[in-house]
Amino acid sequence: MKEHKFRLWLYAGVGIVLAFFVIFCLNFIFGQVRLRVDATGDKLHTLSPGTKRILGGLDSPVEIRLYVTQDPDRMPPEFKTHVRNVEDMLNEFRAAGKGNVELKKFDPEPDSEAEEAARLDGVEPQPTRTGENFYLGLVVSLDPRKVAIPFLTLEREKLLEYDLARAVTQVLVTNKPVVGVMSPLP
Repeated sequence: MKEHKFRLWLYAGVGIVLAFFVIFCLNFIFGQVRLRVDATGDKLHTLSPGTKRILGGLDSPVEIRLYVTQDPDRMPPEFKTHVRNVEDMLNEFRAAGKGNVELKKFDPEPDSEAEEAARLDGVEPQPTRTGENFYLGLVVSLDPRKVAIPFLTLEREKLLEYDLARAVTQVLVTNKPVVGVMSPLP
């Protein structure tokens, strides 16, 4: 009987150690593999093939500066989910850019250097119901060119990928075509 209890405890101990070892190994393996799954109904976090082609073809690093208010008291509640969606989309852009999309995030608090940088970059403060300002805008730049999206509105949330891809494309264009009109009129 005593030997039977000993075996039972031994098998239980070995089983627990093996279970922890298997869990540790699986955690390590899946920690190394970056799986991305978009479970949203509208596929908000899945980039289109065109956007992937633009970002995959980048030859020089593009910088995206996100100006977003971090203070939850100054950020309107209806924008909190929108901010998370914007950050998720920017992370998808960075991943698809294969090292050529650099993402920087700034919190433009009142009277700070980040607020001054936001205004110089063309990102506009938005008033809240309480009269305070909050920021939610970004700038895509490839020196010396930059394109600002002064405010990322809720109404254009479904067009966020398009707006970002368009801004990236605009900073990539080095010379704009000139269109001339010829007319017999003096």
